[in-house]
Amino acid sequence: MLSSSPASRVSRSCSHGLLRTIASKSSQIGSQQLRGGATNLIAQRYRYTTARYESPLISPVGFPRKCATGYRVNSWKNGRRHASTVPSADANIETDRKDAIYAVIDKIDRNEAEIANLMNELDLLDDYHEVLNLDGPELDHAFSQTIGHRDQETLELRVRTARQLFGETLPDRFLNDTELQLYAQLYGEPIIREEELEVELEEDERDPDTLLREDGQGGWEEVDFEQAEADIEAPLVYDMEAGPLEDESLAMQRTREVAAQLGGEVMLEQFEEEANPDDTPRLHPLTVEGKFSTDPSTVFLPKDTVTGPISVILSDYSNKHIADAAHRAFGGTRLPYSTTIPPPHAQVPQRPIPLEASQRYMTDMEANAYIAALYPGLYTSIISVLVEVRKRLGTDWIRKLITKEEGPYILDASAGGAGVLAWRDVIRAEYESMVPDHPKASRYPVGRSTVVTGSEALQLRASLMLENTTFLPRLPDYVHVREKPTLDDERPAPKRKQYDVIVASHSLLGIDEEFLRKEHVENLWNLLNPDGGVLILLEKGHQKGFEAIAGARDMLLKRHISSPGSTHYANLTESPVDETRVEKEPGMIIAPCTNHEKCPMFNTPGHSKGRKDFCHFQQRYIRPPFLQRILGAKDRNHEDVKFSYVAVQRGVDMRETQGIVQGPEATDAAFAGYEDLHDTAAEETEALDQATGFSSKASEQNKLENFHTLSLPRIVYHPMKRRGHVVFDTCTPAGKIERWTVPRSFSRRAYKDARKAFWGDLWALGAKTRIPRSLRIGDKHGEGKKERLARRAALKAELAEDAEHEPQSEGSDWPELPIPQRKKGQTIPSWKKHADKKTMRQALKKHAAAKVAQDESLV
Repeated sequence: MLSSSPASRVSRSCSHGLLRTIASKSSQIGSQQLRGGATNLIAQRYRYTTARYESPLISPVGFPRKCATGYRVNSWKNGRRHASTVPSADANIETDRKDAIYAVIDKIDRNEAEIANLMNELDLLDDYHEVLNLDGPELDHAFSQTIGHRDQETLELRVRTARQLFGETLPDRFLNDTELQLYAQLYGEPIIREEELEVELEEDERDPDTLLREDGQGGWEEVDFEQAEADIEAPLVYDMEAGPLEDESLAMQRTREVAAQLGGEVMLEQFEEEANPDDTPRLHPLTVEGKFSTDPSTVFLPKDTVTGPISVILSDYSNKHIADAAHRAFGGTRLPYSTTIPPPHAQVPQRPIPLEASQRYMTDMEANAYIAALYPGLYTSIISVLVEVRKRLGTDWIRKLITKEEGPYILDASAGGAGVLAWRDVIRAEYESMVPDHPKASRYPVGRSTVVTGSEALQLRASLMLENTTFLPRLPDYVHVREKPTLDDERPAPKRKQYDVIVASHSLLGIDEEFLRKEHVENLWNLLNPDGGVLILLEKGHQKGFEAIAGARDMLLKRHISSPGSTHYANLTESPVDETRVEKEPGMIIAPCTNHEKCPMFNTPGHSKGRKDFCHFQQRYIRPPFLQRILGAKDRNHEDVKFSYVAVQRGVDMRETQGIVQGPEATDAAFAGYEDLHDTAAEETEALDQATGFSSKASEQNKLENFHTLSLPRIVYHPMKRRGHVVFDTCTPAGKIERWTVPRSFSRRAYKDARKAFWGDLWALGAKTRIPRSLRIGDKHGEGKKERLARRAALKAELAEDAEHEPQSEGSDWPELPIPQRKKGQTIPSWKKHADKKTMRQALKKHAAAKVAQDESLV
């Protein structure tokens, strides 16, 4: 049968169109669900219809409105001049007649809504929806063609609907003359197109072998045609080497045309994996497990907890004043002394962050600069480390903290509240995975939080972003507090506060004395929960920041964390005779190190001059608008924050509880690779199942559980991805820096994953070659850049002086240089200058070496 046009279907806005939509979907959804939805929709429609025509609403100025008594009152029309304010008798008669017609239409709509409700209650709506005459015409639209619309609002609504649905091209006869006139006034003259009739057949009436054509009288007639015999099949030609036919895109077709014009062909072998992806995952499961990154890899600061509250706080102050305060506090327009690391060529001194959360006094503008310039970088670096710690400790660790009686205890020692915000986002994500049906707007268990803020201005701003948080002016000192009663004080030792997670970011570099740094780290260690508490130390990602973190790691390994072969340490007092051996407690480094040996990049304590290699990582984040305004950035909206860190767990050693193996043995196993670990476990499980006849998935799970990512090397620099091979600089579980090479010939899967590897990942798929990597770690007592340049200048001057005198003397061993003397006004090409300088430099080095050898022989 012929269906109504799309225009007429869209124009139905009363309960007819609503019930038709409900009835037409009865075959796709359950009847019970349909009836529930129909009841709600019909009730809403009925309330809308009743309220629209019976409530005493006030219409816009210039149009008639209905009062509570049912009579219509004419008001002045805005923008029009009338000769008389008294309407004529004919106008009143036409108005009353139109009101009477639309009143009848409203009564029909209400009756149909009541009938639909009764049919729904009796479960008759699905079977007898034809009673409601859903296929009939829309009465509002039908009568508006002759007597006009109800009011001006209805007329404008229909015109706006037509504009939204069809734009500038309207179907023919969709709008009448009045509506077209209003359309032209609002949007200009429309483009009228003629609609083509559409044939829609019911599913049971459709015949795939029926051909219809127009009969010239507005109808359709069936056309007879000869049908081929069903038994005759077209011959099939198979090509065993040809693959299935695929629809090529327009880009590929154009590529083949260009290749044919150039006399070549398209080579797709190198894109085979991308063009025809298989069902296997893109990365090996162990590669995914060893990733050092958030998901997504770029951090977008949450608006509801971080950027939104900060923007509200800063809205009370001038943007220029905030930017000036940030520039004064953090070293200039690029904020070099904030969490941002300037490039090496900038030659900016490596200083700590000038503003500390624990400082006693901070002005309002300094507090604004702190949360605007430091919070984004602090939040990004801390959440990156927390995600890595959660990956290495596993799901059980964080869920155990969530299910504690009072929740986890967290201490933000130096980030001013940014650490608590990052921790709560990690808790929220984990809790949503635990309870998928948990509403996002409702609360989740965050435990108890403590933030160290010395100034009242910063504490006030942090309290606006953090609920149920305790603020301390300074850290308690647990290093110099007695642990048991003494002769002078027999009272029991004071009770100590202990935390499950402590985040101390950018708190070491501001302490100049080494012994004070050790006391600070030891105090944080004493604040940890001895039953699995995690301490996170984080500093800026430059040489001095790494040395501060490496010094803290070295102190924890020497004094507190017990390892095989190092379970005690010597506690030297003022007298060497009173040497006592103190027993260490269980503990383990969680990240980034996968060994408990001495750091290969930190041979001697303190600062080393000329250091080039140091352990640090980076995390990209999107700058919020207020930070963009402070930096004056107009094009680049992201930043890579670089940091050095160490995460340590107290009281739990997974090397003993989970059998984690570290050392040369783990390095050799990682070099061989764990690519076949899952496949081997699956094969052994299948063989055991066939032999016993029972499922043994538990054995496969046990085999996989014996492996742990803390036995893998970590990539400590950007992977060097070359053509046909990838080179990694890794820190191995044996505590060595080695260079591993993964060529294409080693393993297809390993090479593919190596191309996707990033800085900071743990590598589990092995390599083909490994060599020690030479490190440039400087010398503590060596010379710095100024001393090195001065020494080179003095040596050059000395050799130049010797070059002037020695060639004049007879029997001199000074080499004759093939460098002609320059004449006055002579122009020498630049390449010639560089070549002469190189020749002179080589001759000077050879002469200096020969002179040193001669002096040594004389001695």
